[in-house]
Amino acid sequence: MACQGTKEEEKKPVKADDEIAAIALAVETLKNTILNPTQSSLLAVTHPDMTYGHSSGTIEDRAEFMEVLLSGKNDYKAFEISEQTIKVSGETAWVRHIMDATIDIPESSVEVRLDVLTTWVKMDGDWILFARQAFKY
Repeated sequence: MACQGTKEEEKKPVKADDEIAAIALAVETLKNTILNPTQSSLLAVTHPDMTYGHSSGTIEDRAEFMEVLLSGKNDYKAFEISEQTIKVSGETAWVRHIMDATIDIPESSVEVRLDVLTTWVKMDGDWILFARQAFKY
């Protein structure tokens, strides 16, 4: 009788470079979703228990974050990412980057340059945003 492998042995190991690439793609997806938000795209890229911290000190949960974007209270016109660093530990990752953005807010347009830290978790095979905190660069 042939020896059958265990489930652990049958799993193909995921290379760290593949996970980093997947997380970088998730960050890019989040950026594009913020630029062109829809309810379905925001739900797909965020965790139900997400916390989203702004450099002003405002903290939003997922519903508040979505409402601000979908209502146009924060209407992102430009959003660039630079100096990105990604670290992975199992099903959790953190990403640091500089964000340069132009945002239309009620009665004005602002340009921001922020240092951003995000935490991502792998859920059902996809990397989704769990937490975000920004501070003025």
